[in-house]
Amino acid sequence: TAFWIDLGDHIASAVAVDGNPVTPAAGTRFPLAQAQRLDLVVEVPAGTTVPVFARREGDTKRTGIILAAPGATVAKLGSSTTEKDSPLDLSFEQTLVAAKALSAKAVDARHSVMLTGSMSPYAWMMDDRAWGNRKPVEVAAGQRVELELMNHTMMAHPMHLHGHHFQVVGINGKRLNGPLRDTVLVPSMGTVVVAFDTDNPGRWLHHCHNLYHMAAGMMSELVYV
Repeated sequence: TAFWIDLGDHIASAVAVDGNPVTPAAGTRFPLAQAQRLDLVVEVPAGTTVPVFARREGDTKRTGIILAAPGATVAKLGSSTTEKDSPLDLSFEQTLVAAKALSAKAVDARHSVMLTGSMSPYAWMMDDRAWGNRKPVEVAAGQRVELELMNHTMMAHPMHLHGHHFQVVGINGKRLNGPLRDTVLVPSMGTVVVAFDTDNPGRWLHHCHNLYHMAAGMMSELVYV
């Protein structure tokens, strides 16, 4: 499930995503797609509480924790809201800057992968191929690789690469010095470009981390040749 991390009126500072430091970014609400991680620093003043809710996108349901300073009165809060929350988007992603970006280096290889499929029939693929008929992304050791992920479906897909961290360098045609991650959300009909160094030889899965989509076929592999 994809969530909005919502602190209400309280401001937190995002300091890392997927375990990689970013230039601190302040906010009260942060997107968190399947398999992504988010490090927030939040101050809880004496005698106060700070609710940290995970609000499910497209729904009224929420869960979470309450951070309470010693002596604070903790009120009971409901498990739902009156209005459905919006779908996750990349507005926050586009503001993130890696604290330590990839080194400056020419791109050695570029690959494009189309995310395809539908709810009916329930089939999710990469380049119109399920796992059993996959088309691996082939790389060589020591390369700087750019991978373009093009979502041709009506659902968002959190795309995860095993064995590597990549830098988000493009969103919908706009270049940026984005964060280092291992999972990036590719919205419906959107395009995200990531860059990484091939410094971990082997065969590595890359797939949608909506595990229903992965099990239905949206999974392939990165192969060193």
